[in-house]
Amino acid sequence: MKESIIYYSVRAFGFFIRSLPIGMALGVGKGIGMLAYYFDIKHKSRAYSNLKMAFAHCKTPNEIKLITKQLFKNYGQNLVELFRMPLMTKDKFDRIVKVEGKEHVTESLKLGKGVIILAMHFGSWELASLSCAMLGYPYNIFVKPQPKHNKLDDLLNSYRACSGSVVLSRGSGTRDFVRSLKNNEVIGMVVDQGGRDGVLVPFLGRQATMSVGAIRMGLKLGVPVCFSAIIRERGFRHKMIIHEPFRLENTGDIEADVIFNLKKVTKIMEDYIHKYPSEYMWFYKIWKYSNEARIAILSDQKTGHLRQSQCVAQMTEKALAERGIKATTQVIQVVFKDSLKARLFSVLSVLFHPYVYQGRLQCLKWFLTPESFQSIAVMKADFIISCGSSVAGVNNVLSRDSSAKSIVVLKPGLLNYGRFDLVVLPQHDEPKRKRGKNQFAITYAAPNLVMSDYLKEQSQSLLLRFSHLKDNLKPKIGLFIGGEAKSVYLSDRQIKIVIRQIKEVLKEINTDILITTSRRTPESIEQMFFKEFKNDPNCPLLILANRENVPEAVGGILGVCDIAIVSGDSLSMVSEAASSGKRTIVFSPQMKAIVLKGENKHQAFAERLNAQGFVLSTDVTHLGQSIYDVAKGKIQTKQIDDRGIILEAMRKVI
Repeated sequence: MKESIIYYSVRAFGFFIRSLPIGMALGVGKGIGMLAYYFDIKHKSRAYSNLKMAFAHCKTPNEIKLITKQLFKNYGQNLVELFRMPLMTKDKFDRIVKVEGKEHVTESLKLGKGVIILAMHFGSWELASLSCAMLGYPYNIFVKPQPKHNKLDDLLNSYRACSGSVVLSRGSGTRDFVRSLKNNEVIGMVVDQGGRDGVLVPFLGRQATMSVGAIRMGLKLGVPVCFSAIIRERGFRHKMIIHEPFRLENTGDIEADVIFNLKKVTKIMEDYIHKYPSEYMWFYKIWKYSNEARIAILSDQKTGHLRQSQCVAQMTEKALAERGIKATTQVIQVVFKDSLKARLFSVLSVLFHPYVYQGRLQCLKWFLTPESFQSIAVMKADFIISCGSSVAGVNNVLSRDSSAKSIVVLKPGLLNYGRFDLVVLPQHDEPKRKRGKNQFAITYAAPNLVMSDYLKEQSQSLLLRFSHLKDNLKPKIGLFIGGEAKSVYLSDRQIKIVIRQIKEVLKEINTDILITTSRRTPESIEQMFFKEFKNDPNCPLLILANRENVPEAVGGILGVCDIAIVSGDSLSMVSEAASSGKRTIVFSPQMKAIVLKGENKHQAFAERLNAQGFVLSTDVTHLGQSIYDVAKGKIQTKQIDDRGIILEAMRKVI
């Protein structure tokens, strides 16, 4: 009943359109197109994101938005012209469509093998299907049947056949297809939308599947293949261009020849699309079956956050590789003009519905530095990953603008978890109630890059930089010092106790210590370490991060040490140490005095990992005893491996 209602409604609409003058009918078509532009969110979103994927490198967001709007107007007019096809006569056709290159069809038919007119979903392509019949050639149209809508499919085919053309369906019409060619007739086919059975070739910057039937037939039977496109010039007038037959490369390797010749076809298609972008039908998933994917990491310039995002990106690449898809990852720096604009943007990103974002990327100009905005404007991504609340809003905007999968690590600030396709959270941040259709990956610790290959690479770089460590065979302790965080800090008094206890235990267990601070470490604390360990024979390596830049400091020391001691202010550094497989000790930082007392996440994080056996949590006064117990094997810690959890969640997202 539903299909019948739609069918008779469409027939009635067609009758109405045919009763109007052509100019008025096209005006109705434009109106339909604009209604669809404002209310058909699904197809508008897909068309815009496709256009962005194709043209982000050469067109501004505003230009892409205008092309999308014109696309809907054109499509509305194309729809009206489809309904008016039963009115078409040869005289009307000659007045409406100017055909260039019809001599290529005439000359090709002299070979007696028939001709294949190859087209794409461009311009008023249904109107173009009348051309050969109107020019007096015996013409067949090769179409894909729509089994879900049989009545509508029959109605559409009746329009296509109104000029005397013969409609051939894929599958059942294959014999008729070959017979028509042997009868020296013309067959029209579209090459784009190859679907699952198509062949991958480069198209608008990445791999897309194209239909191969025409090229295969041209290679197998020697049938001339001519490419054709129709362009709306103004109002109801069109120009149809028929190219001369392709000189098909035929080496005998059919699969290689198909790809080589399809590349010729897509090059012509791209030329037309670049020149008339609003004429192409951007509403379908052009790269659905592509074997390529692009991942963008939004960085807030915090090294710990970047490493967490890179870990998730690696798992995304692995999940895609399982499906035969090769992914490339780029890092984009998100830099706000000032902290006030960053806070304002966070608030605004909560207030507006996500669908409002698409096509309004230009608004980010007001919040971001010119360099940062430019890198975002030209970004093409299928997956967008961010870590930290300051860039979560930008992730939300960009993922909607590009119709990309959005992945956020840690709490996304003020935004609801439901705004993202995947949320990666350490267990201490797990929400009590999970709502929406999005996926959650609840990990033991913060995601990180630490794994055996990474540690090996980092330690080799460290030993290359500090060659004196190569000959040092003594057991080693790695000490990782952070600094101030949101609710905790390291006090001078604490560090004095840490230094005293470490010096005492080093004498007892005959072990060296390798020390690195972070950029958050206060100057006064770095001074203390410099004074106490610069000339200490048991400290062959002291890296003060605010004085020298050693990118492999953390990973390198983790790679060569036997025991890792970490200040509990840095969740990411604790996570890296616990993921390294090294015996890990975490000492508690000083908690800041706050008005509203509650659970301190740094303390809760360390205590939970301690209870699960991944680290040994202690206060600074018992640090020496903890080091001694771990060094003597009295206490063991387990290795954290969260990568499998993230990988499984990514498989579901993909």
